[in-house]
Amino acid sequence: MRTQPVRSLIVMSAVMVLAGDPLGPTPVTLADSASTTLYFLRHGETQRRLVGTGPGTFAEVCTPNRSCCETPLNPLGVARRDALAEWFVNHGISRRLTHLIATNKPRTVQTLTALGIVSGLGGDQDGDGVLDGADDDLVPGDGIHQFPAHVRECDPGFEATTGSQPYIVEAILALPPGSQAVVANHSETLYSIITETTGLDTSDPLVFPKEDGSTTRVRNFNDLWIVRMHGPRTGTLVRHQVFDIALRRAND
Repeated sequence: MRTQPVRSLIVMSAVMVLAGDPLGPTPVTLADSASTTLYFLRHGETQRRLVGTGPGTFAEVCTPNRSCCETPLNPLGVARRDALAEWFVNHGISRRLTHLIATNKPRTVQTLTALGIVSGLGGDQDGDGVLDGADDDLVPGDGIHQFPAHVRECDPGFEATTGSQPYIVEAILALPPGSQAVVANHSETLYSIITETTGLDTSDPLVFPKEDGSTTRVRNFNDLWIVRMHGPRTGTLVRHQVFDIALRRAND
C-alpha cells in the first residue's frame, strides 16, 4: 500500500499573557525603535541522520565514541519550522526581525531557515543561485548567525550544546537597541541563556515547563517566549505563546 503524503496543520493551543493590558499586546506592537525584543524558542523535533553505506545497511553520522551525532529536524520539526515562520508573517513581525541566532548544530539552524527567507535576512534574493544574507559563518548568506561561527557540529571542543552558550549570550548582549531577534537553542541551555541575558527567573513550571525530574531542561518543542528588554540583563516577559502542530495524512 502506498504511503500518502502528509500535510501539517498548526493550531494555536494556548496563549498566556504575562504583562501589560489584560488582553495583552499584539505581537506586532511589542517593539519600538528604542527597545529590544527577544523571541526565545527550542529547536524543532529531531531525528538521527542515517547515511547509506550499501544495500540495506546504514551508518549513523557520529564521532567514534558516539559522544556526538548529527541530529537534523524530523518531518514534524520541519512542519513546526514552517508554521513558526507563517506565524511571524501573519502577525506582521517577520520583516521587522533584525537577527536570527542559532548554535552551530543543524537542528537550531534548520529551525530558523524559513524565517531567514520570510524575514528577508537571508536566501537567494537576486536569483543568481547564491545566498545573499549578511552572515559569515558555516552557511553564509542564509541570514542566520551561528555560534560558534566556524566550528561544525561534532568537531573537537564543541560536542556538547553547552559549548555554544557563552557565544550565544555574548551575541544577545551585543544586540543594538531596537533589535528584534529570534534565538533558537537547546533544552539543556535555553532557560539559563534566558536568565543570563534577560535576568528573568525561569523557575515557574507553568511558564517555563521542565522535563520530568529536571529543574533546568526545557520540556516541550512548542513554546515561544517573547521578552522586551529595558537594559542589559533587564527584561520583561511579555508573552508566553504555546503552539500545537499536528501531522495528518493528506487523505484524512
